[in-house]
Amino acid sequence: MAAFPQDYEIHASELFKLWAAEGFIEWRNESESVELVADDYLEDLIKQSLVLITSRKIDGKIKSCRLHSMGRDFCVRQAGREKFILSVMDYFPTLILRRHFLPQVLQNHHRVSVSWHDLHLQDSMHSSCTASIICIPQRGYRPKGSVENFTSLRVLHVLRSNDHSYWELGQVFKLIYLTYLASNIPDDIVPPAIAKLQNLQTLIIYRSYVRLPVEIWSLRQLRHLIAFSFQPLPLPERVTLSRVNLQTLSMAIDLVCSVKMVKMIPNIKKLGICYSGTKFGAEYYYTDNLIRLRQVEKLKLEIYGSCVPRLTCLPLSLKKLELSGRWISWRDMTIVGSLPNLQVLKLKNYACYGEHWGTIEGEFGNLIYLLIDESDLQCWRTKWTHFPSLQCLMLHRCLYLDGIPNDVADIQTLKLIEIDDLNQSLLYSAKKIQEERQDWVKEDPKVVVKRS
Repeated sequence: MAAFPQDYEIHASELFKLWAAEGFIEWRNESESVELVADDYLEDLIKQSLVLITSRKIDGKIKSCRLHSMGRDFCVRQAGREKFILSVMDYFPTLILRRHFLPQVLQNHHRVSVSWHDLHLQDSMHSSCTASIICIPQRGYRPKGSVENFTSLRVLHVLRSNDHSYWELGQVFKLIYLTYLASNIPDDIVPPAIAKLQNLQTLIIYRSYVRLPVEIWSLRQLRHLIAFSFQPLPLPERVTLSRVNLQTLSMAIDLVCSVKMVKMIPNIKKLGICYSGTKFGAEYYYTDNLIRLRQVEKLKLEIYGSCVPRLTCLPLSLKKLELSGRWISWRDMTIVGSLPNLQVLKLKNYACYGEHWGTIEGEFGNLIYLLIDESDLQCWRTKWTHFPSLQCLMLHRCLYLDGIPNDVADIQTLKLIEIDDLNQSLLYSAKKIQEERQDWVKEDPKVVVKRS
């Protein structure tokens, strides 16, 4: 963590993937996921007051964190003393010092944290020793990064930034030991030469509309494939082995969920799809086959366009579902409500169409978090027994909703109601719920009004 700049907010998912790439995570048994073990590690650091939490997820797990400035100073010194990782800008704060000393110190450190500009100081910059580089982008002058002489590199991570610094992919594809790559790329086309990176486990691209070659399926170790968005993924013509290691695929544009595609990603756990609906009819995408993905826990579906699929079934393994665009009618929400493991539900951009929503007994038994953001819903009728585990209710841009159902006040687990100031009926009913619970609940639900 000393590799990150001071006061940098570190996303837990980013940190966990780096820990896994470095081999720092030890499984206690084969059934445990990397995220579960890593989350325990991070919680231990927090309990010892070594790491500060900046935000948590609704399920209580850590979303982001950072090091206290004093703690970071200690980590930087200790890591440098043990030659575990060198934070170059802390040890050599000026460009003149880095220009003079950096080529020499690289030879003695397996891991370094450097600025983007540092790797372009000299054409002779090289190291056969460095296995990990965490690169900090800098605004202003942005030369092309140079890493071709780091022949033993396994981890190359550029902190996500708004600038557009990038590596020459021809250089990167020579680094055959890479297991982790997170960076921008010079254009949206990834060449077939990516097949050279046979050890790659994590590929994160800070770019939209990335076009991948069919050779991406030759990377048998790949576990995480992430970009702002991917163009439609090509499938190999011949029958090939499933990519059983692939756990994350996001965001895939117009993914055709054919039987062949589903068989290629049988163990996927996190899946994000965006349908443009501009080329083919809704039946072309075979979204009914999503139910065949029996390991998927997080599913994000977006729609932009008219010829789009509709939801008729979903994987029973889902814990988190996010829908954006017109996916399903309110009257058909039993498809979602019947998911036995669902904990988080986000409905955005008119994800459900219609004016009336009535829930029934036995639905949403484990739902903790419900977000409805932008909806034409007018009437919502429910009972507290339909949402027995609900902790957070978020209603944004629900301009026509006549109010929050009175029975919501009887949900004993409820901790937070968040609304905007666009609908006075919602504001009135939220305050009424809070008042009704004052006599019999020790901790009233917090009502937050989010200003529009």
